[in-house]
Parts: sequence; structure tokens; C-alpha cells
Amino acid sequence: MVRRASALALALSMLALAVPDGGARGYRAVTTEIAPGVAFTKIRDPKGPWAIRVVSITLSEASTIEPVLATGKLPGYETTTSMAARYGALAAINGDYARESGRPVMLFAQDGELAQTALTRGVNFAVNEDETTAYIQHQVPEMWLHEIDTGIDHTVNAFNAGWPGGDMISGFSALGGRDEKPPSGACSARLYPAEPFHPSETRVGLEQTHVVQQVACKGGTLWPKRGRVFSTPVAATKAPEIYSMTPGQQVAFGWSLGWPDVFDTIGGNPTLVRDGEVFIGQGTTSFFKWHPRTGVGITADGRVLFVTVDGREKGWSVGMSPVQFAKLFVSLGAQTALNLDGGGSTTMVINNQIVNRPSDGYERPVSSALLLLPGPDPTPTASPVPMPTPSPSPSSTGLLPPVQPATPHQIWLRIARDPASTGGLAQWLLHEGVRLGPALSRAARIFRER
Repeated sequence: MVRRASALALALSMLALAVPDGGARGYRAVTTEIAPGVAFTKIRDPKGPWAIRVVSITLSEASTIEPVLATGKLPGYETTTSMAARYGALAAINGDYARESGRPVMLFAQDGELAQTALTRGVNFAVNEDETTAYIQHQVPEMWLHEIDTGIDHTVNAFNAGWPGGDMISGFSALGGRDEKPPSGACSARLYPAEPFHPSETRVGLEQTHVVQQVACKGGTLWPKRGRVFSTPVAATKAPEIYSMTPGQQVAFGWSLGWPDVFDTIGGNPTLVRDGEVFIGQGTTSFFKWHPRTGVGITADGRVLFVTVDGREKGWSVGMSPVQFAKLFVSLGAQTALNLDGGGSTTMVINNQIVNRPSDGYERPVSSALLLLPGPDPTPTASPVPMPTPSPSPSSTGLLPPVQPATPHQIWLRIARDPASTGGLAQWLLHEGVRLGPALSRAARIFRER
């Protein structure tokens, strides 16, 4: 106990001192312990000026880092405050960027359930199941179907990420909601799970045994219902892999990012820090100007950092460029760090209270959040706040006046026009020659027309 207390005291002192211009006149850093091994630091740096918020988390069984979906399914929008309240979170930050419907952009999984593979090239953050190791890296997911009786494996190419093309096999689940329905006239197999996801005995990753319920080629759509559907075009060379399955057969579905015992992951872009050094370069698009920022980092001693920087408010905080944000993470001891959705989406919540100033003047609903939960992963305690209901955010004169309710489309327009949110990300990726897909292409077009 004494050793743990000393370690926390050291972490608090490092956090208070290892920040840019810590000796500048008017600079203030106030750190409090909000839970065992969890420090919250408020930083005011007049050089920017910058208002910085940092949560430093010592990984342990005393708490759980959990990515969560807005509304608990795809698609949807929900405020970070609402998601934090549903899970009883100690701390929370907004998560991945959003597609028009409210879905995250990158690969997302929670409690072993793979919600979707990525819309575009991204980077993922994850913590293993026993809360001892965190990861940040671009990883290409591996997905498979394993016939238990024959030992035959089939590669799955995408999950809740569009219809299969060519010789692809794509998976679909009820989590995909109205956005992701299996193709009609394809070769499809519907599988019902027979157990929870668990670490695979033969490879790095997770598996879940299913029972084949129905197989159909051509005809109408085979819906996932309570299970999963795997489909491929009728004329594809992989069609026999699907229609050779038989009702009652046991087939395991598995997925992996190459990290052992990872059940949860959330994505972002770009990578800010790698190997303890600034990794992101300068850019010419609006995404690289000074804006509010949200990010997650991992220190050399294994702590996880939730960090926000307010912006777009003269005299309070002007925001940071990605390079400045990366330098902040390095100063905090990060060995690697990932940029999350920013701009008006930037929000940090501590014990159900917003502790930063969202630049929209109210809390913007987002696609997902990254939470710190007390103890083991609990069951959500409340339903999502019905949309649309943006929450007011704190200001220097108290709560801002309530804003008019926003429709999902109005929320999306703000996100698509925001140079530090999806619109700015899409414009930067387009500038870099990255293939966007329809949803991000629309965001890039809206951003150019703003």
C-alpha cells in the first residue's frame, strides 16, 4: 500500500511539472486524485493561452477503460455526459469521429462484440482484458470462420462495413442497425452464438462458437436477427464456402488485432506520438490549424492519458495544432498517442460534470466515448438520453443558456463542417490520397462548401 501511494504521488508530481512552459508567469497546474491510481490535472498555460485537462490512469483491476457506442448500438448520437452516466464512469472523453448516421469511422469493439471494421485507414487504441497493457497502432484486423467438425477456415473480409464485392465474405449483425443489412440475392449463412466470446486456443484473438441456423443462396435477404449473417456474391469463388455449411453445424467466428486478450477497442486518426517522439508532421489543410483537441496516450511506465485542450475562445484557450498536441503528450511522458475527434466534439467529463468548455457553446452529441469505470466492467445503469438534446456546457459565468434541440442531420452538418472533426479529417485524408468511401467523401464535400 505504501509503495502504491508513493507511486501515485510520483505520478502526480510528474504530471504537474512535465508540461510545456511550467515556469511561465501565470501558469497553473492543479492535480487531484479522483480514484486510486487516477489523477486529474487542470492546467492553465498563458502562453497560448491554453486550458488543458489530463486524466492519468494507472492500469489495474481497480478500474476499467471501456469504449462505448452512442445509444449502445449502430448508428446513433449521444453526448459524452450521457454515456458516462449510463455506465457510472469516473471519467470520460469523446471518442472516434462520426459518420453521417452517427456511426464511428474506425474499427470498434466492446466486450468482445465486433461492431464494425473501419471505413478508412485508421489507428486503434485498446487495453487488454486484465487492464495491464495498453496499445496504440494501425492494425489490419484478421477475421475468420472456423468449421469445428472439418477444421476448415474461411477468411472474413469486413464486418458491418458494406456489401461484399468480388471474392469477399462480409459479416453482419444486429449492431449494424439500419445502416448495415445483408445483401439480397447472395449466398448467406445465418449463425446463432452458443457461448460468449473468449480467447482463441489456437491463435491470438477472440472466438465465439456459433450454430448454423440457415443457409440460402439467391432469393431475398437473410437477416441476422439474434445472430450473425455471413454473405458473399453468388458468382464469387467463395460462394461454396458459404453454401457448403449445413444447419446445426458448429462454426466459430473469430477476430483479432494481433494483441492478446483484447476485447475492446476504439479508433482515431492520426497517430500523434510514436516511440516517445512527435510522429505527426505539419500539414496544409485546415485540420492542422489551432483547434480544440481530444486524444489518448500511453506513457513509458504504462499509464494511460486522457487529454483535452479547449479552443476557439480568445482569452481562455486557442486550441492546438496536431504537432503542438503531440508535443504536449510527449511532455506528459507519452510513448505513443492517438488523436481522437476534436473541434466542437472535444469534451471531458469527471464524475458526471463537464470539466472543459466545448467550443460549440454546448456539449455536442458524438458517435462514441472512451470511459474510465470504477472496478470491473458494469452493466449500464440507465438508458441513453433521447436524441436530440444537446447538453449545456460550463462557462466562466455559469451554465450557458439551453440551445434549441438539434436533429441528427443538424448535428452531422456541424461535424462535417468542423475542421478538427470528421469534415477536417476527411479533407486531410483526401489531400493525402487516402480512399475515403461514400460517407467521408460526403463529409469532405460538405466541408469544402461550408
